[in-house]
Amino acid sequence: MTTYTQAKPAGTPTWLDLTSPDSESARKFYNAILGWEYDIGAPEFGGYTTARLGSRSTVGIVGDHPDNVTQPSSWLLYFATHQIEADVARAVTLGAKVLSPVMVVGQFGSMAICEDPTGAKFGLWQADHHIGFQVSDEPGSAAWYELYSTNAQLACDFYTALLSATADPMPGELEYYVLKHGDAMLGGIMQILPAWGPMPSQWVTYFAVANIEETASMAASLGSKITRDVEESPFGRLATLTDPAGAMFKLLQPPAIP
Repeated sequence: MTTYTQAKPAGTPTWLDLTSPDSESARKFYNAILGWEYDIGAPEFGGYTTARLGSRSTVGIVGDHPDNVTQPSSWLLYFATHQIEADVARAVTLGAKVLSPVMVVGQFGSMAICEDPTGAKFGLWQADHHIGFQVSDEPGSAAWYELYSTNAQLACDFYTALLSATADPMPGELEYYVLKHGDAMLGGIMQILPAWGPMPSQWVTYFAVANIEETASMAASLGSKITRDVEESPFGRLATLTDPAGAMFKLLQPPAIP
């Protein structure tokens, strides 16, 4: 369990937000399964919602603007940067596309959204007053980040260069890399297999829960689809879901500490 009180090191996961066609319904769903409470932003910020556990921020939720064509519901992972203009330029030289150029968000910080060379969207966030999520690795907060990629090796080369990270290949038949800063693990990169069917490259977040069966069952009762049932792993018990609007996420019940 970790609480953050200052901006995170460059190249590390720092924030998440959900784009949903119905932000009110999304708030109700995630409140029920993860216990989030909300602060809804001012009109000049489009009513951007900050979710929190107690007083600590966890994620953002944004609804589509009425004048926009509805976009698929999805989660977006942001990496911390201390030089956002330079890092966006570096991402482009490494093969990324800029989807939303650098924008100053009031006194909160600066953001940009890009697409990596395999088609996965990600964000960059340079903190000012908003340091990103303030809690991780406890029930209701993010615990791990995983990129499912159509070309895991290409993605690995891109993110190690962009984030100044190293990558350790995991043993076994599955192509999987763990991104690291020293001994600190940032996230994983997994090759999409043909047997999975059509699947775009995308970052997926694991949210920690205390009881995965109870949480998955409640999610299903509220309209979530369980796309992969609870399974055991060396890192805990896992389940894969999509929320009622179709955004993919995972649940993780960490192993009990002896």
